[in-house]
Amino acid sequence: MPARTTLDEVASGHGRRIAASPQSREPVVRFCRLNSGARLAYASLGKGPPLVMLPGWLSHLRELWTHPAATSARAKLSRDHRFVWYDRLGCGLSDRDGCKPSLDNDVDQLRAVLDAAGIDRASLIGYSLGGPPVAAFAHRYPERVERLVFCSAFARGSVISSGEQMQALKQIVRVHWGLGSRTLAAMLVPNGSSRDIGWFSRFQRLAARADVAEQLLDHLWKLDVCDLLPELQVPTLIVHNRNDRAIPLAAAEELAALVPDARLEVLDGNEHDPFIRDSGAVVEHILAFVGGHRPEFGTLSRPEGQELTPREREVLRLIALGTTNKKIAAALGIAVSTVERHVTNLYCKLDVRGRADATMRAVAMGLVAPMAH
Repeated sequence: MPARTTLDEVASGHGRRIAASPQSREPVVRFCRLNSGARLAYASLGKGPPLVMLPGWLSHLRELWTHPAATSARAKLSRDHRFVWYDRLGCGLSDRDGCKPSLDNDVDQLRAVLDAAGIDRASLIGYSLGGPPVAAFAHRYPERVERLVFCSAFARGSVISSGEQMQALKQIVRVHWGLGSRTLAAMLVPNGSSRDIGWFSRFQRLAARADVAEQLLDHLWKLDVCDLLPELQVPTLIVHNRNDRAIPLAAAEELAALVPDARLEVLDGNEHDPFIRDSGAVVEHILAFVGGHRPEFGTLSRPEGQELTPREREVLRLIALGTTNKKIAAALGIAVSTVERHVTNLYCKLDVRGRADATMRAVAMGLVAPMAH
């Protein structure tokens, strides 16, 4: 049987102790093991239908919810559910050594937590890096998934940034984890005060060593579950801030285009971590969905691109197929200057910055099939 302890008791050997607020309910932290023998830490709070959140890039059971906004989000998520979350291998209270990230290992970690917690079937939240693993788990074990939520998530890491940008970010993390954590904090919590940025920077450094953080960035960028998504048969919500600074809206639109009958809820905002500053709208949308009804506020779910003319849609489709402006003009029997005008107009309407972004929108709109990777 998994070991049982309170959050404070677990915390004592991993940095400073956080005193529980007299008004707050404290989660119970337990440990379970993978077949490899690696130890995972998971927490549980509340009663009701199980709601399990997969960790993002970095995690720490004790530190993650010490920010006041995050504490409020956790309280809401556990209000009517048994809310369960855990530290991925290499992070937080789970084993720090021997971390070899892979999609199969991510799926095994989720399965081990569900088994140890005695949960046969649950609604799952794939936050950020938790998106691809939750998709793979739902594909592999559909009988164990009630409802599926992608929150600030993606299907393939390469949509997030270019390989050169990712290499530069990994180098900052590797060479100077203090500077790297602060750079990432500014990206993930762009509206944060100096205190918020300081808190998030410290959280990242407590959550994982620099080498593990770099490994997980590399893992994130290489993930791709696009081929699994069309086969999912689970009620699915995709919730994403329109101007997320870390993972572009195009990633959410790709998820929506690939998952059958998925519902996309686009919210106004630019935060990536929805549990630090703007948790209210995101959490309420998640709770409404897992409860089986729609929220009645704050939703901007109209698919992008509906205002494009038929000619602009055709030009966008050809752009996504890699056709040059000259060849588009020949194919449509129009002047190159006319093609350029259409391109300018559709870029403005879709708020995209180049052909790569435009291709992602074309995929999300169903104009072309996703490219194989």
